[in-house]
Amino acid sequence: MLPKLYKLFIAPKQRNEDERNREMVLNVLLASTVFAVSLSLPVLAYNYLFLHKDFAPERMFWNGIILGLVSTLYALSRKGKYRVAAFLLVSIYFLIGSVVVLTWGVTTPIALLLYGVVIVLAGILLGPLYSPYAAGLVIASLFGAFFGHAQGVLHPDLSWTVAQPEIGDVIAFSIIFCLIAMVSWLFNHQMARSLRRAAHAEAALTKQKNLLETTVKERTHELQATQLEKIQQMYRFAELGQLSTALLHDLANHLTSLTIDIEGLEGQGRSRVMSRVKRSIHYIDDMVVRVRDQLHGRTNSRTFNVPEEVSAVANMLQHKAQIARVTLIWHPPEDKKLLRCRGEPIRLRQLMANLISNAIDAYYEPRPDDDKREVVVTVSRQGHNLIITVSDWGRGIPPRERAKLFEPFFSTKQTGMGMGLYIAKQVAEEHFLGTLKIDTSSPHTVFVVTLPQAS
Repeated sequence: MLPKLYKLFIAPKQRNEDERNREMVLNVLLASTVFAVSLSLPVLAYNYLFLHKDFAPERMFWNGIILGLVSTLYALSRKGKYRVAAFLLVSIYFLIGSVVVLTWGVTTPIALLLYGVVIVLAGILLGPLYSPYAAGLVIASLFGAFFGHAQGVLHPDLSWTVAQPEIGDVIAFSIIFCLIAMVSWLFNHQMARSLRRAAHAEAALTKQKNLLETTVKERTHELQATQLEKIQQMYRFAELGQLSTALLHDLANHLTSLTIDIEGLEGQGRSRVMSRVKRSIHYIDDMVVRVRDQLHGRTNSRTFNVPEEVSAVANMLQHKAQIARVTLIWHPPEDKKLLRCRGEPIRLRQLMANLISNAIDAYYEPRPDDDKREVVVTVSRQGHNLIITVSDWGRGIPPRERAKLFEPFFSTKQTGMGMGLYIAKQVAEEHFLGTLKIDTSSPHTVFVVTLPQAS
């Protein structure tokens, strides 16, 4: 109940914290004045009707005027025009004090107290700068009334100076003191509450600052750890490059020796098997040369036939598939001539050799004889792109591992280095400007390579 009454009659509507404090003091002052004056009217009516007091009608008249004025000011304040209401309220108290001074002289205690209320209200309701102005106006009024009386222009009633004090005087002084005390307490209470809010806000900011510093330290440690891990990966890549260079050098030397030996055997008797072995050696030798060119930054991009390169890789890996008891099925497209791509053929062979070899290795676990042990490779055209798929029905790749599948040094095989798919994805994206993805909608494992078709 009380919160609703507070929101309805007292709660300030200004946005600025300082103005809200001033508006609340004004609303409390006006609301309490309206309430007090409203209660005085029945009391005065009782005095007139039942006690036959002659002063009651006149006081009821003035109380009614005061009630109307204060109610008007209260309505203005509740409509958001609190500064207008505050200025008018200070003006009313000043006019009442001036009337008392002109009527009973400049030394009238009530007039002096009312002027004190004017100075206090001006500083609290309007702002600190208004207190000196109000004090100057009060002093000017007092001097004006004094000199007016001294010159015989004003004729105040000074009979009260020899009269005995009455209970009404005590009540009047008490009301004025209560008014000053209430105004001072209200404003100081609001200021204290604002200070508490500021203290809480400062404490919250300090806590947030400490939390932010802790978070920054944690993130800094995480970043340092990540940088260290990346540096370690770079060292591993460097080591891998050194090993690859040495391996290619040794492989080239052995291939040269092997070629010389085979040429010596050919002199004794040419056979189809020896010719096939020689072609394979030439192919490996060509691959070594191309890889060596890549290591030295030399490129040999050209437009080539994609099905021919894929077919060469599939034929080369047929022997591995037979050893693993896997059927490697290559479905060449009907029209091979139109399926062309721009780039280095050796890079496509590396990519396809990695995918097909991984598909064959997916059957390394013992499986029933009637299980499907196939690797299917297809090439097709889709719009302006070439689509290469490598499908297997092996052990599969768990969903939690698919997100890390193309990361360096991550492998699903116990003996794998974790570099094959990472390099294959880089070749597809950086060299051919295509993509390498795993088909998540398929119930079995399907890798899809998308390459832009050469015009």
